[in-house]
Amino acid sequence: MTQPARILRNSALWFSEGRARKDEARRERHCVECGTGLPSRRTPYCGRRCQWRFQGHYFWDAARTYVIHRDRFTCQVCRVRQRVRNLEVDHILEIARGGPALRYENLQTLCRTCHRAKTIQFLRERPTPRRQALSVSPQLEAGLAPEWFPA
Repeated sequence: MTQPARILRNSALWFSEGRARKDEARRERHCVECGTGLPSRRTPYCGRRCQWRFQGHYFWDAARTYVIHRDRFTCQVCRVRQRVRNLEVDHILEIARGGPALRYENLQTLCRTCHRAKTIQFLRERPTPRRQALSVSPQLEAGLAPEWFPA
């Protein structure tokens, strides 16, 4: 399953599983993500961090926001703190190798330079698919092409 298909499937769960979990958290007056008590039923989250974390299980943008804040705007390879516009969220184990799409343990913050280097390394290590050689009919090899074949 490709990454967009996985993300769409996870986003579709927001309307069934996510909704049920939020409703239950409101009834129980506990934060839907961390389980701490809530003073009212107005919101199912105890704070913005839990809101990003919970929504990040279903939406890529929320997962990206949570991971960048979790890593404190710091590239996890070169350890340089940067602005958000220069940071990207990367899968530690690539989805092409079977890594989960929206698991926080599999996401890390990288600067553009480190992300590009990691991607180039992955593409070099990836086995290239073998292409089948086009088989040429014996008639074409002998120069006896059919009449309809443009020569």
